[in-house]
Amino acid sequence: MPLPASFSFRFRDRRVFGRLIFAFMLLMSIGIGALSGLLIVYKSDLPRVQELQDYRPNVITELYSDDGRTIGSFALERRVVVGYEEIPELLRDALIATEDKNFERHWGVDVAGVARAVVKSAMGGGRIRGTSTITQQLSRLCFLTAEKSFKRKFQEFLFSIQIERFYTKAQILTLYCNQVPLGHRTFGFEAAARFYFSKRLKELSLDQIAVLAALPAIAHLGSPMQMEERVTVRRNYVLRRMVAEGKIAREKAEAAGQEPLGLRIASRESELAPYFAEEVRKYLAKTYGFQTVSQRGLRAYTTLNLEMQEAAVQALSDGLEAYDRRHGWRGVETNVKPKVQGALVAIDNASGEIKAMVGGHDFGRSKFNRATQAYRQPGSAFKPFVYTLALEEGMTPEDLVEDAPISFPNSGTAWSPRNYDGKFEGPIPLRRAFARSRNVPAVRLANRFGIEEVLRTARRFGITSPALAPYLPVALGAAEVTLLEMTSAYSTFGNDGVRVTPRYLRKVTDYEGATQEEQLVEVSDVVSRETARTMVALLQSVVAEGTARRARALERAVAGKTGTTNDYTDAWFIGLTPSLTCGVWVGFDQKRSLGRGETGGRAALPIWIDFVRQATRQKAAEEFPSPIIPDA
Repeated sequence: MPLPASFSFRFRDRRVFGRLIFAFMLLMSIGIGALSGLLIVYKSDLPRVQELQDYRPNVITELYSDDGRTIGSFALERRVVVGYEEIPELLRDALIATEDKNFERHWGVDVAGVARAVVKSAMGGGRIRGTSTITQQLSRLCFLTAEKSFKRKFQEFLFSIQIERFYTKAQILTLYCNQVPLGHRTFGFEAAARFYFSKRLKELSLDQIAVLAALPAIAHLGSPMQMEERVTVRRNYVLRRMVAEGKIAREKAEAAGQEPLGLRIASRESELAPYFAEEVRKYLAKTYGFQTVSQRGLRAYTTLNLEMQEAAVQALSDGLEAYDRRHGWRGVETNVKPKVQGALVAIDNASGEIKAMVGGHDFGRSKFNRATQAYRQPGSAFKPFVYTLALEEGMTPEDLVEDAPISFPNSGTAWSPRNYDGKFEGPIPLRRAFARSRNVPAVRLANRFGIEEVLRTARRFGITSPALAPYLPVALGAAEVTLLEMTSAYSTFGNDGVRVTPRYLRKVTDYEGATQEEQLVEVSDVVSRETARTMVALLQSVVAEGTARRARALERAVAGKTGTTNDYTDAWFIGLTPSLTCGVWVGFDQKRSLGRGETGGRAALPIWIDFVRQATRQKAAEEFPSPIIPDA
């Protein structure tokens, strides 16, 4: 039997009345709690809150290129600390309008807001939500957990009042903006701007600022990339709140609300220079400690040039793909990520600064840096040290050296060096022997002046490999070395015989900007200017008439030397312009043949040419200094 209408009305009336009584009692409890809290706060300081003035959140270590652009970062938590003036006014308005509209008026807890929420909840049923002020959120982030309990809420209440005692509203908002979690281990709005939009905070548009202001409420629910609809709804809510609070015009809000999210996620690792960045990270961790690098934050000003690095990455990728096409290319996705590898290093001759470094085809698949960690035989690329010794011993490029069969005793047998073409040319000038990369003349010179002296010469140029041993095949590059030390050694020729130790860094500061170290240029005289310039002329002859004739297509002053090992396991080209030296290596990690005919001139030189073409396209033509002709 249906209940009388009057009965239903009285029942609803009693239910509403009961909720009002409950709300009244709750408000009384809050009021009493507030008064009690105030008494506790003012009778006894809460020392942890005072620590906020010394509060140091984990921040990232940032790496900068030679022109100050960010190239990488390391951190357990992604955070970039900014000051109040660096927080755009639009973002401050968006946060206050959305998270805490009475922020400028309350004393840590918005009692009026809580009262409204309590009454609203009592009238409509459901949980009390949305009552935490920005100050309360800050106290929870810095001192408390997200535990849902009366004890934690009361602590949050007390901490918030105490924070308001010691800090200005600007300080509180700044701390909040640097500490709030925004998803993907990103904390603070500057770091979030860089991660989600690949921009600085000050560069964001209104719609992008609204996206960031939306994240504090929803980032805990999952990745913004996986819930774009929810992010869009919350962003548009932020825009409406800004209109309601008179911070932006309705027309601007509506236009911003029509924009796509436009997330442009930044890579966690540097996409362009991961091998270089990892070398820097290892140095910083060794020098300053892992905790400093990952939590305290440093600023490392490196030598890397972004345009050259981009050219290096592209040149190596194109070169390896070209190699694979010659050997049954199966497409980008199924192909190069096997197997064939390569590396490239470029060094400024005068300063020793490493301007570009690629340590392999794919850092994500292999972090092994083939530019610094791989020891490989350089083949004929080692011969310049033999010829440098010959020049120092008084020979000239026009002196004759015998290209004829010869044998040397070797453990009871005989070793007979051979030329690449299997032929002999008889007596030929030093210049021709070098340009055509004849093996037999190089071995004869090493034997004449002593292989021990050849090794001493190589070590003066910075070849530190422990594999250098006093036996004649080393003259043909039979000892394993790294690409970095070979490239650095060649840069000495381009710097008039003065070796500059290669370096990654210019300066390191702490996060506040105090200098921790400045790396000074380390130089040493290796050979005379006369010898260095004569060697450059010999290296130019390799391009003019020898194994690197392809490089003439650059129509620039270039010089260099190819290197190919037995059975084509390693292909090298190390070359220089008047200001820059670049080394390229191509091979397999597990030593096996690249294939017949895959010499340094075919596998490595085209990569070098592509890099130099791009790296020097904005530079005026340069010329090498003329060789010095000694007095008669």
